[in-house]
Amino acid sequence: MIEWEYRKIFLNETSRRGDDIDLLCAAGEAGWELVVILPNNMAYLKRTSVHALSDEKETAVGQAQSEHPLAETSTATPTSEVKPKYRNPETNETWSGRGRMATWLKRKQDAGEDIEKYLIRTRVDAD
Repeated sequence: MIEWEYRKIFLNETSRRGDDIDLLCAAGEAGWELVVILPNNMAYLKRTSVHALSDEKETAVGQAQSEHPLAETSTATPTSEVKPKYRNPETNETWSGRGRMATWLKRKQDAGEDIEKYLIRTRVDAD
């Protein structure tokens, strides 16, 4: 079974010294295969994880990454899970307090209810 490594590159953030085509070419020389470029100019690449790179190809990737600090590989640390901040006791729906307000909570707020009563209290909060 073939295992794949994945990488994504934000093409809008390439350095002024080079362009996105140079970056993609360097990645291709290092064994990366272009999967797709999305409309938001994010390129997704893959290669087999057992792919043995020559020193020359490793140098090309290292140079491409140093020119493009936002290039990510699959070895990036995972993001932490965001805990819910608000909970609807009737339906157990939750909202983390980030991004757009949850529809259920927005309806409660629009109806004139105080959304503070939906805050999830922890032991630290209770003390």
